[in-house]
Amino acid sequence: MHKTLKHEAKADYLLEKGSEILWSRGYNGTSVNDIVKAAGVPKGSFYFYFDSKEDFAVKSLERYFAIMFKPAAEVLHNTDASPKQRLLTFYRFRLEKMKGEHECTMGCMACNLGNEMAEHSEQIRNTIVSIESRIKGEIIKVVEEAQQAGEIRSQLSPNQIVSFIEDAGKGALTTMKETQSPFPLDNYYHFIENVILK
Repeated sequence: MHKTLKHEAKADYLLEKGSEILWSRGYNGTSVNDIVKAAGVPKGSFYFYFDSKEDFAVKSLERYFAIMFKPAAEVLHNTDASPKQRLLTFYRFRLEKMKGEHECTMGCMACNLGNEMAEHSEQIRNTIVSIESRIKGEIIKVVEEAQQAGEIRSQLSPNQIVSFIEDAGKGALTTMKETQSPFPLDNYYHFIENVILK
């Protein structure tokens, strides 16, 4: 058991150090040497914890979504607020996190890797699609609650609403990174609040 815990701790440490490089440089701009150098471990150790660089990228994405979505999910599931308010607070929370932590320069790691690798790695593409589908499912439930409560219009299906919001968000994050400006995310939120979830 002790060995297993130590193994997991070392893998987590490699993920912590290597994911930062993967996020900023992209998949093709990151080598195994870069990852082990950042973590201060021998190159051979990498393959003790990960099958390949692709496997490392998949586990980095899983870690990224867990870190980024967990606190936002708590906001989404806070039933002390109305469904619509939970949705607005949820999106505001996510956007402020992206703007504040990285000064508008890095974008979203999943968006970055998806744009770069969707044509080249089914494993990476499927990981992103699967996790994003689960997240959308959680948001859809709250949209359904808001429609049932009469807080937002019900002409469109919850799936259409959430799919549009999430897809538009990817574009806003990409533009934020390109322009190194918070405006695309602020404008995106303005339309969520005043048009889409009206």
